[in-house]
Amino acid sequence: MPLLRSVLLPTVLGLGALLAWGLPPPCPLPCQCYGRTSVFCSEERMREIPAGLPGNTTQLFFVETALSRIRSGALGPSTALTKLVFINNRIQELEPGAFRRLPALAELELSGNPLPSISPRLLEGLPRLTVLSLSSNTFHSLHPELFTAVGSLQDLRLRGNRIEALPRDIFHPLQHLQALDLSQNVLAELPEGLLAPLTALQVLKLSDNMLARLPPRAFVTLIHLAELHLDGNQLVELPPAAFTGLMGLRRLQLQHNRLDSLAPTTFSDLANLTSLSLEGNRLAQLPAALLQGTPCLLHLSLARNRLQTLPKGLFANLSALQSLALEHNVLSHLPTAAFHGLAELTALQLGSNNLSVLPAGLLDELPRLRSLGLEHNHLSHLPTGFFDGSEELVRVGLESNPWVCDCHLAYLLSWLQAFAEPLVHLQASCTGPAALVGRPLLEVTLRPQVCAHHQVWDAVPGEHAAGQCTYSNPEGTLHLSCNATSCQQLSLHLPPPPPEDAAGLGPEYQGDWVLRSSCGTLRVSVLIAVQDGEKDVSPGVPAAP
Repeated sequence: MPLLRSVLLPTVLGLGALLAWGLPPPCPLPCQCYGRTSVFCSEERMREIPAGLPGNTTQLFFVETALSRIRSGALGPSTALTKLVFINNRIQELEPGAFRRLPALAELELSGNPLPSISPRLLEGLPRLTVLSLSSNTFHSLHPELFTAVGSLQDLRLRGNRIEALPRDIFHPLQHLQALDLSQNVLAELPEGLLAPLTALQVLKLSDNMLARLPPRAFVTLIHLAELHLDGNQLVELPPAAFTGLMGLRRLQLQHNRLDSLAPTTFSDLANLTSLSLEGNRLAQLPAALLQGTPCLLHLSLARNRLQTLPKGLFANLSALQSLALEHNVLSHLPTAAFHGLAELTALQLGSNNLSVLPAGLLDELPRLRSLGLEHNHLSHLPTGFFDGSEELVRVGLESNPWVCDCHLAYLLSWLQAFAEPLVHLQASCTGPAALVGRPLLEVTLRPQVCAHHQVWDAVPGEHAAGQCTYSNPEGTLHLSCNATSCQQLSLHLPPPPPEDAAGLGPEYQGDWVLRSSCGTLRVSVLIAVQDGEKDVSPGVPAAP
């Protein structure tokens, strides 16, 4: 008996303690409760909000249920609920007052539902609401008085609906709003003064609408704005003072519009801008002074436009710039000082242009450059010393260029050999001479003694007959006879083998001549390789004079 009493006594005492502190309330089926305050309901057959939700619940989630209607009072009175979420349900109707008795509610999300409209009284009785998401529904418009009762709202998300127009005064109560997302709707215009009350706004997203124009000074009161997203619209031009007053703006997205020109002062007020994207527009030229007012810019994209060249001094005031994208334009040449002043640049993209020649000193002022894209151009060689000023360069895109693997390319080939490890994925290959077509650049080595004497000659007229020219240097002598329209005779005398290869010419001999005379210009390439102990002489096909 004493033993039984000793076992029962702590059990009874423990039960008494639970009763004193209170048992955790039961979790209504088929929901799941986490801790004492969070309830998660996700059941495809759930058509009504279950009764008996714990009164101390602070966070309540309904995800992928069959709920199609939220009745007034269905959630009951709750002074504890602060977060209420309905995601990917089937809600098509919200009764007025559905959330009226939730005075502590701070965050309400109703996204991913086939909700066709919103009652103007929906948000009544929510004085503490700071976050409201109505994204990815199907409504076309909003009532002018929808936000009258939620003046404390700080974050409003209306992304991915079918909103065609907005009432001019709809945002008047939202003087504390900091973030507004209207992206992925079908807005064709912004009414004059629509955004004027939003003086606390920091992030504004208008991406992927159908905006063809902006009102003059549309953003002038948004003095705290840090991000402005206007990408994916149909903007053809920008008002002269479109960004006046936005001294705090740090990120501006204008990509994928229809802009074909920009005024020199378009960005003059954006002294703190760090990211600017103009990608995917129709810009054929840029004012030299366009970026003088953006000294803090770190990332700039001008890709996928119609730029043929770059004005002198365009980047002169961008000493902090780290990445510059110019790919997919029609750039055919670049000035030697095109990137003057970009001492902090680490990534430069020039791929998919019409570049056939690059100036020798193009990269000399880019000591921090680590990534360079030259792919999909018309480059056959690069100047000697082209990469010498870029000691941190580790990634170069060279593929899809017509590289001619002769002595003109010796510098690039030797540079690639020295940096082969970080460039192991290089896909570039030779397009000439014939013996090397298709050979990856990393596999090509030119003999230094061959290329050390390589040079290009000007014509030296022959002494005996008009139209006959002789070209001579230590690598050999060529005689060319021609008339006004064609080559008549061409002969080549090779030099003796170098002293160290007295037994023969060695594994390879390569010569390259560019001959200029009154007949025109002729290019001759000669490649000699040893095959089975015999010399194989392959003269290149000369270009027509």
